[in-house]
Amino acid sequence: MNKETKQAMTLACKLLTARRRTRRELELHLGRKGFSLEVTSLVLEKLEHYGYLDDKTFARLWVEQRLAKRGLARLKSELKAKGVEPELISEIIAELDPDAEYNAAMALVLKKLQKAAGHYPLPRMAGFLQRRGFSYEIIGRVCRTLTDSRVLLDSTDSRC
Repeated sequence: MNKETKQAMTLACKLLTARRRTRRELELHLGRKGFSLEVTSLVLEKLEHYGYLDDKTFARLWVEQRLAKRGLARLKSELKAKGVEPELISEIIAELDPDAEYNAAMALVLKKLQKAAGHYPLPRMAGFLQRRGFSYEIIGRVCRTLTDSRVLLDSTDSRC
C-alpha cells in the first residue's frame, strides 16, 4: 500500500468510527479531500471486503432507528440522498412489518396529544404527520382511528 492509499484508508476508518456511512458518502468525502479515483475505489473495495462498509446494513439500521419519527416516504428520500440504490431501498422497506409506519405515526400522535393535554386540532395533526413524511393513507388511518375512538377533545374541525 502506498502512502496515499494509507492516508485514504486512515481517513475512511476515522469517518466510519464516528458513524456508519454509505459507499457513496465515503466516495464523495475522499474525493473532496483530494484522493484519486483509483485510490478511493481501492480503499472502498477493501472496506467492503472487510465488512466495514455495507449499504444494505446501513439502510436497514437507518430505517430501524428513524422509523419511530419519520414516515417511509421521508426515509426513502433520506436514503436516496445518502447514495443508497433505489432497488436496495425498496428491498429494505419491503422487509418491514406492514403496520410499522401506522404504529409509528400513531405513537407520535399520542405523544403529541399527551403534551397538548388532548387539545390538538385534527388538521394540524395531519399537517404534522405530513411534514414527517407519512403517506396520506397512513394519515387518513390515524385520523379515522382518532375520530372513531374520540381521542381528540378538540375535534371542532374533523377534516383530515
